[in-house]
Amino acid sequence: MTKKYGGLVALDNLTFKVDQGETVGVIGPNGAGKTTLFDLITGFQHPTSGVVMLDGREITGQSPNQIVQRGMNRTFQTVRPFKDLTVLENVLVGLIQGKGRLTRKGGSAELKDQATELLQLVGLTRAPLSLTRNLSHGELKKLELARALSTFPDVLLVDEVFSGLSAQETQELSDALIRVKASRGLTLLMVEHKVSKVVQMANRMLVLDHGKLLSQGTPQEILSDQKVLEAYLGKG
Repeated sequence: MTKKYGGLVALDNLTFKVDQGETVGVIGPNGAGKTTLFDLITGFQHPTSGVVMLDGREITGQSPNQIVQRGMNRTFQTVRPFKDLTVLENVLVGLIQGKGRLTRKGGSAELKDQATELLQLVGLTRAPLSLTRNLSHGELKKLELARALSTFPDVLLVDEVFSGLSAQETQELSDALIRVKASRGLTLLMVEHKVSKVVQMANRMLVLDHGKLLSQGTPQEILSDQKVLEAYLGKG
């Protein structure tokens, strides 16, 4: 896949795959093309050339809504919940929209129970009827995860989910992601600057640099790769 903005090449002939059930971390210096990659995969932008395949079918050019219906969803680095709705209502929006083959039927009481279960799964203990505008940054990150899970994805992309969090908040959200993956059997693709967290959670890591795939391998292989060290720290 390649993405160009005029003369600027944001992604340069990038090719990789993620196997079912894997946790794959994407790291790289600022400007490496990580968020652009997520935007292309999830339909918020379209590649200049190349294709995106999901479960053996091409989804290139489909809208984000169509891709969600196919079983893939994402979180965003900058969270944008419905601030004038309650915590519970924010999750209910996704549940009502649903994913075609897994739309949850039932009355409002059943949907509320499902939303409450999702909030418990991500560790958001704030009262469900609290207005979202009153949540802390760490709580908003948990809500963002619950909102993404409300469409019952098979593949979840998380973009800088730990950004701006304290050490305790980072650990809580990391634990939540581990619970989510175990309970849902998700395939997880994560862009993250906190490399230590990626090392702890990922089966495999991809390193981008100036839009190109610099290296890929296990966390141990990546941490000992001289090319990766130079990309982050410079030569010498």
